Amino acid sequence: MNGSSKEALRDAVIVARLRLSPQERATLSHAVTERVLVLDAFVRAQTIALYAPMGAEVDTAEIAQAGAARGKRLAYPRLLEGDRALGFAACRADALLPGALRTREPPPDAPVVPLGEVDLVLVPGVAFDARGRRLGRGRGHYDATLAGLPTSARRVGLAFELQIMPVIPQERHDALLDTIVTEARVIVPMPAAEAGDDGHH
Repeated sequence: MNGSSKEALRDAVIVARLRLSPQERATLSHAVTERVLVLDAFVRAQTIALYAPMGAEVDTAEIAQAGAARGKRLAYPRLLEGDRALGFAACRADALLPGALRTREPPPDAPVVPLGEVDLVLVPGVAFDARGRRLGRGRGHYDATLAGLPTSARRVGLAFELQIMPVIPQERHDALLDTIVTEARVIVPMPAAEAGDDGHH
């Protein structure tokens, strides 16, 4: 899939997601949350990196509330000058401030959380497939970030079922996810060796 068809897929899924009413998105996000909270990776994690939703992404507010109630350290991403990888800092969701590119970021004085201390990262995306591939917003921030995480950190994508595609093209720098959670199911991708490196049998 070339860049233009990747863009076409990205645009189509974003439009489909925007068709969800706020009530539908809240209901579906709640269903995603319920599946996340019983994941072994969530139960075990002490430090969770999550995101503040942009546009019509899966809302993480309930996950943050549950994590805080269970004494977990919550970290949110911020863009770093001159670095493609995101930095994370510990703060509550209600402390986030407007950042660049329509994001919400931790305040400047929020304590930095080194990537090596992250046990679980919840990853947004535009589209996903059952092999653990992800189509992001096209800037590569999360691919660079996921590449820098310790191998012990679990990488979990959050999506609505309408964002799951048959196949997403993979490039060399694309990072794979360990798990994808939708309102309907938990997808655990097969290892590449079993799936066939090209994703075809």
